[in-house]
Amino acid sequence: MILGLGAAAAALPAQAAHAEPLPGDLPPGPAPGPGGPAPAAAAPVMLFQDEFNGPAGSPPNPAAWFIVPERETIRNPHEWDKPFNMGRYVTDQEHVFQDGNGNLVIRATRGEGANIQEKYAGAKIVGNWRGGVGTTWEARVKLDCLTDGAWPAFWLVNDNPVRGGEVDLIEWYGNRDWPSGTTVHARLDGTQFQTDKHPVDSDWHTWRMTWKPEGMYFWKDYEPGMEPFFTVAANSLPDWPFNDPGFTMAPVFNIAVGGSGGREPAGGTYPAEMRVDWIRVF
Repeated sequence: MILGLGAAAAALPAQAAHAEPLPGDLPPGPAPGPGGPAPAAAAPVMLFQDEFNGPAGSPPNPAAWFIVPERETIRNPHEWDKPFNMGRYVTDQEHVFQDGNGNLVIRATRGEGANIQEKYAGAKIVGNWRGGVGTTWEARVKLDCLTDGAWPAFWLVNDNPVRGGEVDLIEWYGNRDWPSGTTVHARLDGTQFQTDKHPVDSDWHTWRMTWKPEGMYFWKDYEPGMEPFFTVAANSLPDWPFNDPGFTMAPVFNIAVGGSGGREPAGGTYPAEMRVDWIRVF
């Protein structure tokens, strides 16, 4: 998401029932002994969560979230990643707020201006909490922003410039060229990644990732016993920072406008909104 990356790989495989528990079926804990019964299902221990139940118009909890004040700049940008072709990020309560009905709203708008940077605004929030390997991340999201120029995503990031990484649980591109999908970036410069393309709609969906020492597992609208639609094995890319000691990531929600992933927003419908019902990490 940071770098505007959009290559695609194989199409979504069919989801199927699975006889054995998969990562995420049960909360973390010791496996049953040989021949012993499976442990009874128990509520997972929440490490970080937000149900976004604040009053209408209130910002997200500042103890949990940082509202990013400006759009990132791209080193050696191509045309669509030059600042005048990238809508700005803003922090006001028109663009990022709780709706009073249990949802966070991130909104992109069209105003007046001579170029995309002046005319369009979006928003981005980054969690103040970071989690590491052994965690499951899940958010329920509605994308009422599938329009020309918009570039929404729910993702995780470690922005260490030397050995960072990024996991896009779901990303959609308003450039109408790159396929939407899920991507693991083992480097932030876009040179090492695995991706799975699948269609995205404007209905409510739950996007889930379990991060284990042996790899990352992804589900859409998870139910126990469901196979992941995408699996990325640990060390399956030449660089793999995700198993480094102490490596952690923070959650991110945003709608960017313009840039390489959005491109021309003039034909789009604005305001455009992402709604987040909740996020839970356990």
